[in-house]
This record gives sequence, C-alpha cells and structure tokens, in this order.
Amino acid sequence: MKKWPFKISVFALPLFLFLVSCSLSTFEAGREIMSGRDALLLGNPQAALPSFEAISQANPDYINCINLFCVGIWTYLGRTQHEIGKNEWALASLMKGKRRHRGDRFNQIYLGLVKARTGKIEEGKAELDVGLEALHNWLANLWRQLDGDLWDTRGLLRKVIVDIRNQLQSDRISWDRVDQSVRQLALEFEEEGRGVLDDKDVDARPLLES
Repeated sequence: MKKWPFKISVFALPLFLFLVSCSLSTFEAGREIMSGRDALLLGNPQAALPSFEAISQANPDYINCINLFCVGIWTYLGRTQHEIGKNEWALASLMKGKRRHRGDRFNQIYLGLVKARTGKIEEGKAELDVGLEALHNWLANLWRQLDGDLWDTRGLLRKVIVDIRNQLQSDRISWDRVDQSVRQLALEFEEEGRGVLDDKDVDARPLLES
C-alpha cells in the first residue's frame, strides 16, 4: 500500500509534462498570432507569414477567438498568402481551414475571393457573397442579443459588408476594388477586436454556428 503514492506519481508525471507542454504550446501560438496580426495591421504580410506558418505546423487546429468571434489559423495563413500574391498556396490553406473550422466566416469570404482571383469567377463570387451575408447576420444577431454593446457598435463593419455585396451585383465587377474592400473589412475587424479586448469584459466562448 505504501508504494501507491509512488506509482501514482510515476503515472501522473507524463500527464503533468504533457499538460505543461500543451500550455506552453498554446502560449507560443498566442504570442505568434499576435505578432502576425500586428504585422498585418501594419500592412506587412511578408512579416506576418512566418508566424502563421509556424502555428499551422505546430498546432493546425488553432483558433484565435476575440470575444465571441473566432478565426482559424488556416484563414490567417491563406489571407496572408493571398496578400503576397501566392494565390495557389492561399487556396490550399483556405481549403484546409474550411474542413477544420466550419463556422469561420472569414474563411468563406477569403476562399471565395481567392477562387475568383484564380479564375473561378462565378463560384468564387457566390461563396464570397454567402460568407459576407453570414458575417453580416452574425453581427446583426449579436447586436440584438447584447443591445449593441460589443462588436460594431456604430454599424461601420456592416456598412463595409453591404458595400462589398453591392459591388458583387455589378455587371462589370472590379475585382481589384473588391479585393481592397475585403482587406479593409479584415483590418477593421482586427482593429475592432482590439477595442473589444480593451473595453469589454465578456465571456469569450465562440459563437461559431450562430
């Protein structure tokens, strides 16, 4: 009987080390994601790329959540690859993200955009529009649930979304303009997320399927 504590400690040690390793991995991923997001906000996707690549290799299921809104690592990677002109790489990354994180609205938005930019115009246009609609509905539902006291308090994000969807209805779509507008929307979401973190104390569980 006296040997049990020793046996328990022996079996518990690998579990303890595993949990510590996971914690450190999550911490590293969080630090890398912040580094990558900061680089994107500064308009430097080349600097963001190594951070997102590192996370995708070390933790391919990683999701970055900012008070109810979540974006998967493959979306960040695909978005960055697109911004540096590597659309085939971006398409592969975004497809991985689609399989792993169904509720990632920006994945669908960027996947549609990249498909359109690689020649699949109608397919990309449809997927982009559906992603934009889903994102708009998510913001509107959240506004109603929380009386406008969280994301998009002035409705600016929704206005950008409506503007992009209107562009998609044109007979002669300027994909350069759409591309620029989607990038603006993504950057404004990053900025808005910083404000949410600074100003609010809200349960950060994701609403991926809302």
